[in-house]
Amino acid sequence: MNSFVEYVLLESIDSVEEFLKLQFGASSNKCKKFFDRSFLKRAFKARSTLRLPLNFVNEGMINPQYEGPEIEIIYEDDLFIVFNKPANIFVHPLTYEEKNNCLSFLRRIRPNLLTINIDNYDRGLLYRLDFETSGVLVFVKNEIDYHFMREHFNECAKKKIYLAMVEGECKLKGKYTHYFSSREIKGRRVVVSDRAESGYELEGELNIATTTYFPESETSLLEIELKSGLRHQIRSQLAHLNFPIRGDEFYGGKIAKRLYLHALKYELIYKEKSYQFSTQPVEFNGL
Repeated sequence: MNSFVEYVLLESIDSVEEFLKLQFGASSNKCKKFFDRSFLKRAFKARSTLRLPLNFVNEGMINPQYEGPEIEIIYEDDLFIVFNKPANIFVHPLTYEEKNNCLSFLRRIRPNLLTINIDNYDRGLLYRLDFETSGVLVFVKNEIDYHFMREHFNECAKKKIYLAMVEGECKLKGKYTHYFSSREIKGRRVVVSDRAESGYELEGELNIATTTYFPESETSLLEIELKSGLRHQIRSQLAHLNFPIRGDEFYGGKIAKRLYLHALKYELIYKEKSYQFSTQPVEFNGL
């Protein structure tokens, strides 16, 4: 449910749009994003009240009222703060009113860190994890270091290791390369092709290092090294290989208490120094 702020006009205005630009520094695009054209053209007399959406007034800000489980900090120094992200929370919000995200948690405990990458909602997050995915999530504290590592992420991220609990007895091992469309639409399943062809230009590679089968739950635990980092890559590739992740109903997995995908370990190298961050997924025990 959207919240609103009531703003009492001290003077008459010729148009709402001009008032919003002057009072809030809003661009034309921002005005059109939140208000319809007829409202933006309206004039109001002094002492009139405007009801403005809270998401408009506080656009770009991180809400300090975190809603979600306590988040474990697994490492911190002058450069990084590293979280063990729980499953089923977002890494960052898309509007001010969203509270179920890691950055609202960070604002509650370290509000000074959110001055990094101030024009974007992901702030200093080095990468993103899906809402359903748990595990290692790295935040960079310094503006210069953050932008360098984001721009050279493939060189800095030496290893990205994930655990996935998939349906059935999986005996796959080794490297698997598939091709993804560059025209994927948010909210829809990612479509995977075995071949590079028209419409499927993005290459996604993962390497299945180990597999362990659990006959009592009819699942296999895979340790996967992710070479690229496309949207839903592990989820869609495993489903394409006929081994969807348990709990991933979107890609054909069975119903479960969570989607069983976990970012186990990230190995980074920066300024000739190596970093290894890892955390175990305790909730993978006893499906």
